Formats: sequence, structure tokens, C-alpha cells
Amino acid sequence: MSFDFIIPATKDDLLNKTEINQYVVDEVLSFREIPGSLQAVKSSFRTNGAKCLLENFDVFFSILCLRKDVQPDLKEDAWQLLLKVSKSLATEVASVLEDTSLEPGSRVAHLNQVKMLCYLLCQFMEMYEDESKEKSDVITTGKGRKNKKSTDMVIDWEVERENGVKSLLHLVSLNILRLWDPPIAEVEFVNMVTNIVYKLLENPAIVYVKAKETRTAIFNIVGVMVKRYNHGLSASLKILQQLQHLEHLVSPLAEMTSIITTDYGNKSVVAEIMREIGRKDPKDLVRDNTGTKSFATFLVELSEKVPGVMMSYISVVLCHLEGESYTMRNGILGVMGEILLKVLSKDDLEDKLKDTRDQFLEKLEEHIHDVNAFVRSRVLQICLTLVNEKCLPLPRHEHLLGLCIGRLKDKSSQVRKQAIQLVTAFIKSNPFAAKLSLEELKANYEKEKEKLDSMVPEEQTSVLEDSAVVKIDEEWKPLEKKLKRALKKAEEEEDEESMEEDSSEDLIQEEETANSVMDRIYNLLTEEKFTEAKSLLGAFKDAFPDNSFLQEMAKESQSEADGEDSQGSTGSFTDVGYLKMIFYGHKKQTLAIASGLEEEKEKEKDPIVNEISKQQVLVQYLKDCCAFATQIQASVPVICQLLGSKTITDILEAIDFFVTGFEFGVTLTMMGIRRMLHLIWSREASVKDAVVAAYKRLYLNPQVGNQRSKAFSVVKNLSALLSGANLGDLTSLEGLMVELMKSGEIDQSVIQMLWERFAMKVPNTTVEDSRAAVTLLYMIAGADMGVVKSNIDVLVKEGLGERADSDFILARDTCLALLKLGPPKKVQGQLQAEPFRFPQNHEMFNRIQTLLINGVQQLDNPYWIPFAEQAINVIYKLAEHPDIICGDIIKALAKEVIKAEKQNQTLSQANLMEEDEPVESPPEKEPDSQGSEAGSQPSSQGSEASSQPSSQGSGPPCSPPSSSATVILTRLISVAGHVAFRQMVHLDTYVFGELKRRRAIQEQKKDVKTPKADRRGSKVDKTTASEAIEDELGLAGAAEEDADAEYIRKVCDVEIVSGDSLLGCIGPLLVTVCTNQTRYSDPNLRTAATLSLAKFMLVSSDFCESNLQLLFTVLEKSPYPTIRANTIIALGDLTVRFPNLIEPWTPHMYARLRDESQTVRKNTLQVLTHLILNDMVKVKGQISEVATCVVDHDERISSLAKLFFHELSHKGNAIYNIMPDVISRLSDPDVGVDEENFRIIMKYLFSFIQKDRQCESLVEKLCHRFRATKTDRQWRDLSFCLSMMSYSEKSIRKLQENFACFGDKLAEEEVYSCFCTIISKSRSFAKPTAKTLIDELEQRLQQCHTKGLEEGDIAVKASQASQAASQAKGKSKTKGAKTPAKGKTPARGKRGGRRQIDSDSDGDFVDGDENTTPPRRQTKRKSTRQKPKVSFDSDSDSEIELFDLDKSSQGTQGTTTGDGEESDDSEIIPTKRTGRRVLNSPRRVVPLQDLNGDV
Repeated sequence: MSFDFIIPATKDDLLNKTEINQYVVDEVLSFREIPGSLQAVKSSFRTNGAKCLLENFDVFFSILCLRKDVQPDLKEDAWQLLLKVSKSLATEVASVLEDTSLEPGSRVAHLNQVKMLCYLLCQFMEMYEDESKEKSDVITTGKGRKNKKSTDMVIDWEVERENGVKSLLHLVSLNILRLWDPPIAEVEFVNMVTNIVYKLLENPAIVYVKAKETRTAIFNIVGVMVKRYNHGLSASLKILQQLQHLEHLVSPLAEMTSIITTDYGNKSVVAEIMREIGRKDPKDLVRDNTGTKSFATFLVELSEKVPGVMMSYISVVLCHLEGESYTMRNGILGVMGEILLKVLSKDDLEDKLKDTRDQFLEKLEEHIHDVNAFVRSRVLQICLTLVNEKCLPLPRHEHLLGLCIGRLKDKSSQVRKQAIQLVTAFIKSNPFAAKLSLEELKANYEKEKEKLDSMVPEEQTSVLEDSAVVKIDEEWKPLEKKLKRALKKAEEEEDEESMEEDSSEDLIQEEETANSVMDRIYNLLTEEKFTEAKSLLGAFKDAFPDNSFLQEMAKESQSEADGEDSQGSTGSFTDVGYLKMIFYGHKKQTLAIASGLEEEKEKEKDPIVNEISKQQVLVQYLKDCCAFATQIQASVPVICQLLGSKTITDILEAIDFFVTGFEFGVTLTMMGIRRMLHLIWSREASVKDAVVAAYKRLYLNPQVGNQRSKAFSVVKNLSALLSGANLGDLTSLEGLMVELMKSGEIDQSVIQMLWERFAMKVPNTTVEDSRAAVTLLYMIAGADMGVVKSNIDVLVKEGLGERADSDFILARDTCLALLKLGPPKKVQGQLQAEPFRFPQNHEMFNRIQTLLINGVQQLDNPYWIPFAEQAINVIYKLAEHPDIICGDIIKALAKEVIKAEKQNQTLSQANLMEEDEPVESPPEKEPDSQGSEAGSQPSSQGSEASSQPSSQGSGPPCSPPSSSATVILTRLISVAGHVAFRQMVHLDTYVFGELKRRRAIQEQKKDVKTPKADRRGSKVDKTTASEAIEDELGLAGAAEEDADAEYIRKVCDVEIVSGDSLLGCIGPLLVTVCTNQTRYSDPNLRTAATLSLAKFMLVSSDFCESNLQLLFTVLEKSPYPTIRANTIIALGDLTVRFPNLIEPWTPHMYARLRDESQTVRKNTLQVLTHLILNDMVKVKGQISEVATCVVDHDERISSLAKLFFHELSHKGNAIYNIMPDVISRLSDPDVGVDEENFRIIMKYLFSFIQKDRQCESLVEKLCHRFRATKTDRQWRDLSFCLSMMSYSEKSIRKLQENFACFGDKLAEEEVYSCFCTIISKSRSFAKPTAKTLIDELEQRLQQCHTKGLEEGDIAVKASQASQAASQAKGKSKTKGAKTPAKGKTPARGKRGGRRQIDSDSDGDFVDGDENTTPPRRQTKRKSTRQKPKVSFDSDSDSEIELFDLDKSSQGTQGTTTGDGEESDDSEIIPTKRTGRRVLNSPRRVVPLQDLNGDV
């Protein structure tokens, strides 16, 4: 039986015979006949082996045809039988193929068996794959009940698929090509085998780990087909097709391609894939981003596996680097990165590979500035890998680092993240030094450079250079003559030129570099082949136009040609110049190499030369180190700013950078380390954890020996962190220490070392170390009070002992540690713990009294008041009867004041007489110790205030140096004020809390003693029914608490600072000092008196009400910025405590926003922000003063103002409600701001107006505003505000309805421009229905604008004519003429007449050029007061007229005098004149004093 089995395109092809020897299926069996036939096939297989397939092919074919009707177990039996046949046939064919000669009959039979078996295997695998896909679809969609029979699979296809693919691989791996004659397999056979494996790859499950063996077998099948069956081109196209449509195949196909390339040695697949991707249309790549992403990822993964092959063909895809698809750009740059990493990172690269490496790096550097953020980020990521793997050439470090630092300010957070990581990697992988301290490196560099200069003789180098030039000149001169002659002859022959042009293309080979061509030109010159040298030079210019050496030659040859006395053509001598420079350059290089070899020989003989070369290397190394460290230093300020970023990744990467930089000794990173402290308060847990981990890594992990040494190093590190820390840093550091203590990072050995350093028991401990130790101890005590509680005696003995007599800083810090003591926090549902207090005669309080009383005589010590405040805090928190102790202290201090005054009287009677008279002395700089006396701690603000000029041209009055009595009086006043404040807190918190605790204990005891039955019966015994009800509802206890609170309030109002009490006697003294600045002119005394007065006022509402007038006078008139700054803070606290008393004075608080001192403005803004956002002050028209701070010259004040409005915008419609008043006040020409600042403020505020309804309402109100305007400036302001809003159809309709309000203002060009902006903005977002409205509005705007311009011209001409006529006739002006004195031109009069139709009153329309004074405008407003006014105020309590400030507090305005503030005295205090206390001294500049205490 002889036949040929032809691979069918479809199953039907096997049923129809088209050729003579073609195999045809005789009959397709019915599904009832199949079981018996299958058994017969099994029997035949046992008998005949694989030959049974030739006779029983129809059985398997019938199963394929009737696969939906055949039982699954029969199909599985057939499949298993096929696998057995495959195994048998492979063995048989392998033995047959070993024979050198094949009989034709045996060859054909075995070929038919192979074809049949492969066909059946492929068909069965396709059948099972389809069923598996249907099953997965049914499971996914959940609609498989009806098709349950067709989707049931008994076979485990995951396993059998692997067996089938391996069987197929076994067959095709044999040399079965010998079975064909000639030995070339038909295309149908190759396609049949490859199509099934590609189909198997389409299953997403093929990428799972369990399918690894199947994948490997498939890859090898394709590899065999490519290598032996000429499937390379088809494989390339199929890979690209699958990449474009199947995302999951990117990694498998990359692996398959690498196997084909490496294991089967076929690079053409990679080449073809690269070529096809390079031919892709850039527009198609942009359109199909999914496919493009697959291509890009495939290229990158392939380059990881076969980078060398990819490098050979990468040129065909480089065109996409200029394409629009950023995904493809990313992919190609990734390929270049992998090639650089794995191929071009070796040390012994050839010159050609070095050029390729440099080109790749240049491409990467170019795309650091790519327009797409993803590309910029990807490039930085590639560079990061190169730096980490140390694959970046050293000469490239500086340039790349500079580009990276530039990306730190990128707008994309992802780019910034990669940039910070790259800078950090540069530090970690730097080849220069382990410590990058710029100062040390520069010092070493200068030192070694001086040493080198002293070693190298100056004349040596110049002599060598001169001798070399002389030698070259001697060789070039005879050659130059011959060269010129030869070139002249060549120019005369025109035919030779054309020959040169024709042959110049082949002069330079593709592999040649610029250096090799120049070497060839030099050799031609030395061989005197001048025409060939010229031809090669021309080809060199065309091939390497951008060569740097060629550009230098162009410049120098031009100058040579100009200097020569030429007779020939300019081109010839230009070529001569080029050739000359090539000759000179090559000769110099040769001489340098020769001299270098000689030097190397001499080095062995001459040790001096050897030392010089070593020194040169060292100097160059230090120079590179300095350059690198300088770049790193430059990046620190930028990364420091990123610590405040809103993006968490910026913060985390910045923290990592600063930690790394600090470890490598970068000096400036300490700035970032300190700023990181504030991030301990971050709400993001990741940021907080990163900060804790960073400080743990830097300060708590010293690399030392034993436990004690480690503890000492930790304490030393933490103490260094305290050095130079400000108040904010200390607060944040305390939060950090609490977190470290809670996490157990600070062990007992560290705490023990801190106590030893505090007690100065550790050798070489300084006073500063002792202070730092106690500071750290009280910070740690914030997490564990037991740290301080167990060592109270040590604190008192060391911190308040003999050392404290002269060290008030130590005493103050000790008091801060003692303040950590106290009862544990109350647990909800439990009673308040018993108070933790010491007896009145405890050593702690005795020492505090002694220190305060004895230390008051230390007049030059600026830390007495800060210590006194903390000491009083300790007394009130820990003493049994704190008022008695503090009373004794005040009395003792008063005696010291009297004693000091008596001493002064005894020493100098003349000085006493001078003090009785007011004396004005020239300004004198106060001593630093006096300047910081009134503050709670030393401050650096003095220099700031001293540099601020006063608006009056003179500084505040200064007094002679303070006497001892003045200093002690200052301290007495400070102590008295703080005692009053602490006494109030003591009553409000401790006494009131203790009463509640004791009452709760009594109630508990009462509940325990009285049974429930008795309690029920006791209700009958109540005297009244109301008491029983109160007891039932629990109101009795609340009433008692209210009674206690009322009693404490009464005590505060009447007894503490009033009456005959000790503090009550000091109150009049405070008032006297604050009132009489002539007698009490010392700035420290006045500062302390003002603060103490404010504290007294906090205690008693009566005292506050009686002295409120004085405090605001001080706020307004004090010449000292420190006093004004402190007073505004005190008024913030007074507003919280007594809001009804302060409310009438609120405008005077807003007025401080225009204070000349930046500190006063900043404090005022912070106070008002706190009060407004916490609803303590009602937002009224004065909010416009806050708006002016948006354009303050001080950037911090401007930022605070913007932050205020940002937070205010979260409070409902707050911004919308204040907009009318803000616009009114700011556009007022008398009290507003200039036009440019107005626009900046409005642009910022309108960014918060987003809702359509708000915009509609504002449009209507602003349109009505036009009727009340008085100047052109107000027209422009209103129109600008209208242009800032977004417009809906309703908003446009509002403009139409109110067109009459602003139509006559459109003659003004800027007004018209703003309305044009509205039209263009509305048109871009308008719906079709609104476009008609917009067109109509635009037409009306244009008509009014044109008409207004025409009327303006007529008005000008009429005015000129009337003036000329009046001058000629000498008559008075006619009734109809509007003179400039009255402020109106005739044209304006006409518009005014038209406006009367739409307006409410004639008085509202005043010409913009009117030159009336403010009093005249006030008179006009009075005359129209009875007429209805257009109100734009959202606040019902405000009666502010449109564009008119309430000037009730301004009085009459006359000419401005030099002392403008004194002229306003009558307006500062709007109450009784008799009770007013005003400071009338002029302002002068003095150093800004420190803020004092807890105001």
C-alpha cells in the first residue's frame, strides 16, 4: 500500500482526493462504531507498533470529526494511545535515520507515519485547548449549565498538554528532514506544527510557574523549526503579531527569542524583529499604546538576555527616540541602558565600543530633559542602575550629576523621586572619598597644590614646549613649500577635481574613526602624497563635520589664511592650514609620547621625578573630590525644600538623602537633619516612622565597644543635636525622644549616663554637657515620668544647688524637668488621681526662693526672668500652698527694690533729681543683657527691629543705662504678672478639679453606705419635690459645680489683682509705669510692665475693663516694636477670655496689620487667624486688612495670609460672604491698595469661588456696584473682578439684565478689555443655547465701546471750544458748561444725564477726574443719606456704604503733619477723654526685645 499523506488545510481536504497517490479517509465512523474500532486500534498497536497508524488513521480522524458526540473517556483513550504511538514512532524513526541509506519504500512509509502522527497530535491538542478555553469562559461568565455536557473534561489538560508538546518536540528534534526527498519539509508541515504551539501560547495560563516545562518545550519547538525548517521570518512576524495583541506574552516571547538566538544560534529573528519595529509608523505607535507598551517591554527584556545581539541592530530603532510615543522612547532607552550595563561597562573596551558607549550616554543625557515626565523618570532610573553598578565612566560623573540636580525641581513627583535617589546613589558609590566635607577637602587641596608648585620648576615646562615647537617648525617649512606647489598644480587641472569628487565617497570606510583618518592624512603628508592628502581631508570634513578637533582647526586655519600673503585661491591655503594643524598635532602627540617614555625611564632612575608624578595625581584627585563635593552641597538646599512637599515620596527620599549625606560627612546636610525634626508631627505614619528610623540610624547606633561606651556615644550624639537648636527644634526633639522612648530605643544605660553627666560625675563634662543632659532627661520624662520621679533629690541637689547660684540656665532646665512630675492622666470612667504635691517647706521650694531672692542682684544675668517663670510654674504645680510661697518671694523682691533705691539715693542725689525731670537723650544702643531681660528666653530678633526704619523718621526714646533699682523693679513686675496668671490657672484647674474629685469621693461613700431601698425611701423625706427631681436627674451635682465655678470667677475678679491683696497693690504700679513713659523710660521695664498688665487683665474682668483703653493706647502708640508685638499676642488671649469686652476694639487689632514692624504684622496676622478660624472673632469688613497681607513684602507674612484664606475657604461660604466688603475697601482710593496689588489679591481670592450660584450672585452684585463708583480706577477694579469668575448661562443672563449698570463705562479701554475676556472665556465653555446670549452681549459691548469713544472725542472738542470762547470774551462760564473745577467734562455730563435714568440718585455719579477732598465727599454722602443705597454687604451687622469706608474713627482730615500718629490720638480711644492715657513721644528705632512668657 503506497500513498502520500498530504497535510490538509481543513478536515474536508482528507475526504476528497485531488492527487493520484493522495491519502483519503474512506469513511467517517459513527459515534457508536468508534469504541469498537478504538479497541481494534489498541490491538493493532500491540501487534504492529507505530505502523498501526497507517491502517487506523480513520478512527482517530472520526473522533476529531465527532468530538462533540464522543464520550470524554473515549477521547482520552485515543489521546493516550496517540502518545504511546508517538513514543514508539520516535524510537523507530531514530533507528531508521541512523542508517546512511534509506530505502524509498521505508522512507515514504515513515514519512507518512510522522505526518499523520504530527497532524493527529496537533488536532487533538487544538481540540482540547478549545474545550479548556470554553470551560474557562463558562467559569468566568457563570452561564454554563446548558453546555455542561460539552465542557466536561475528564482529562487533566495541564499535564497532558505538557506530554503532547514534549512528544511533538521529540519528533521534530529528530533529523526527519531526511525522510523528504529532497530533504526540505513542505511549508504546510512547518505551519501545522508552529501554529499549534503559537495557539498554546495564547492561553494566559501558559505564563504560570506550573507551565514552565510546557513553555520550555514550545520554545525549543520554535527554535528547531527556525534552525532546521527555515521558519525564521515567519517566527519574527508571528512574535510581533502576538506581542501586539497579547500582553501576557511579552516575557515568554522574549525568553523564546533569546533561546532561538543563544541555543540555536539564529540572530536573524532578532534582526527582523528590530527592523519591523523600526519601520512602525510613529502615529500608529501613539494610537495603539497597549501594543507599543508590549513592544517596548519586549525589547528591554530581550536586551537583558542578549544585549550583545541587540547592540548590533539597535540603530534601526533609534529613529523612535524622536517619535511621539513616550512608551517606545522609554523602551529604546531601556535597551541602551541594558547594553551599557552588560556590554559597554568593561574596562578594556576598544575605541569603537568606547565611542558607542559615549553616544549612548549622550542620548540618555539628552532625554533627561524629555518633554514627557515618564521618560525623564525612566532615564534617571537607568542612570541610577548604572551608578549603583559602577558602570558610569568617571569623566561623566560631573556632567550627569549636574543634570540630575536640575531635575530636583521637576514638576513631576516621580522625576523628583528618581533624581533624589540618583544623587543619593552618587554619594554612596562615589569613587572619591568616604568623607565629603568640602572645607576639609579644599584645605587639603590647597595644601597639596602648594606642595606641588614648590616641587615643579616653573621654567621646565616652557623650555620643553619651546624646543618641541622649534623641531616641528624645522620639519614643516620644507614640506609646506612642496605642498603649496602641488596644490597649485592640482587646481589648474579641472578634470582632476571631478575625479576627486567621484572617488571621495570611497576614501573613508564605515569602520574608521576620526583619529584613524587623521593618522592617514599625516602619513600621506610625510610620504609627500599631497593631492591624496587633500582629497582625504575633504572626505574627512564631510564624514565628521561635528568633530571637535576639526572645529578648532577651522578657527585657526582661518586666521592662518588671513595672515598669509597668498597669491593662489583662498581654498588652497585654507586646506594648507588644516593640513598644517594635523601635522603639528600629530607631531606634538608623538613627541609627548616619546618624552613620556623617557620620563618613565627616568622615573626609575630619578626619585624626584617619581615624587612629582605622584603629587600631581594626588592634586588632581583632590581637585575632583572638591568638584564632586561642591555639586553635592549645591543640591542640599533644594532637597531641603522637598522636606516640606505635599508628596510623601519626596519627603521619604529626602530623608534618606540627608541620612546618607550626614554619614558621608557632607556639611550642609545638618541643615536638613534639623529640618527633619519637625516631621515628627506628620500625620502620615510612614513619614513619622522614617524620621524615627533616620535619627535612630544616625544617633543611636554608634560603632563602639562595650555597653557603657555605646551609651556615652549616644548621649554625646544627642547632646550635639541640642547645640544651636531653637524653640521649635527643641519642641520637635522632645516629640522625637518620646517616640524613641516608647519604642524602647533608649535603654537604661543611656538614662544612667545622662544622670551622671548631669551630676558632672563623668570626667571632662562641661557645663553645657550638664545642661544638655538635664534637657534630654526632661524630654525623655515626657514618655516615662518615672525617669524624673525616682531622682528628685538629684535634681534639687545638682540643678538647684550651688551651681545654680550662677547658672540660671541650669536652674531653668531643672525646673522644666520637675514640671514633668504630676498625677497620672485620668482614665475615662475613673476618679481623678490624688494630686502629687510636696509640702510647703520642701527643700525644692526653699532652694527656689533662695535662688530668686539672692539672684535678683545679678543685674547682668539675662536668664533670671526665664528661670523665675519656670520656678513659679514648679511652685504652683508641686507645692501645697503655692500662693504663700510666691507671696513671700514678691515681698522679698519688693524689699530688694526699696533697698536698691535707697542705695541709689545715698550714692547720688543728683541722679535722683535728673530722674524727676523728663530728659531726652540721644539714641543709644541698649546692652544685650538688658535687651533680652524681658523675654522668656534669649532671642535673635533685636537686630531685626533695629534695622527697621520708623515712618516718623526717628527712633523710640532711649534712656540712660538702667540702674539697679530699675532692673530689680523690672524683675519684680515680671514675677508679679506671672504669679497672677498662675494663680488664676491654679484656681481654675487645680482647685476646681480638686473640689470635683472630693465631691465624687463623698458621693461614692454615700452610695456605699446607703442601700438602694433606703435611697428609694429617702425621696419622701426631701423638703421639696424639686430637690427630689434634681437628685433623680443628677442636677444637684451640676448645680454645685456651677456654684463653685461662679465662686472661683468672683475670687478672680475681686480678690486676686484687686482690693487690698498683695497683687492688688502692684496693679496701680503697672498702670503708672505703662502710663508715664517719661519717668519710666527703660524699654525693658516698660516691656515687662505691659506684659504684666496684660496678665493682670486676664485674671479679672473688672481690671480688664478699666485698663483696656490703656492697653490699646500702648498697642497703638508704643515706639517699641517688641511691646506692640507682645501686646497683640496678649490681646488674642484676652479676646478668648473676655470676648464681649474686646469686641468693640477689634478694628484697632486689624489696624496693626499695617504696622511698620514685620514682627508686629506677623504676630497680628497669626493672632487674628487663630481667632477667626476658631470662631472667636466675627468676620466683618476689616477682613480686607488681612487680604492686604497677601501682597506683603515679607514672604512669610504673605504665605501666612494665603494659608489663612485657604483654611477659611473650608468653612462653608466664608470667602463668598466676605468678597463684597473686601472689594469695597480695597478699591477705595483713599484707604485701599494700588491697582497691581489689588489684582494680585483678587486673583487669589477668586480662586476659591467655584460654585455657579456664588458666581451668579456676585455677578449681579458687582454690576450694581458700578452705579456707586466715583473713579475710573473703581471701574477697572470691578471689571477685573468680573473677569476673574467662571460664567454659566445664568451668569451671562445676569450680565445682560444689568447691562445698564456698566454700559456707560465701556469707553474705558481696560474696562472693555476685561469684558472681552469674559466673552472669550464664556464662549470656550458655553453650551449651544448660551452662544446666542454671548453673541448678543458681545454686540452690545462693542456698540457701547464705540459710541463712548466717539462721545469722548466730541466732548474734548466742545471743551476746547468753550474754553477758547470764554477766554476771548472774558465772560463767566455758561450754565451748561461743566468746568474741571466741578470735576465733569461736557461728555461726562451727557453720560451722567443718561445714567440718571438707571441710578437711584444723582450723587452717585461723580466723574473719575473729580478733584474733591474727602470732607467734600462726606458732605455729599450726607445729603443723600435718606436715599436707598445698593447694599453689597453679606454681613447684616455692617452698614458700610459701597466703596466707602466707615470714617467715624478718622475724625476730620486736614493736612498731614510730620507726626501723623499723634494727630490720631482722639480716634484711638473712643470712650471718655478723662480716662485716656496716651503716649505722646515720637517713634524711634531700637533693637527688638524678646517676647516675654506665655502670653
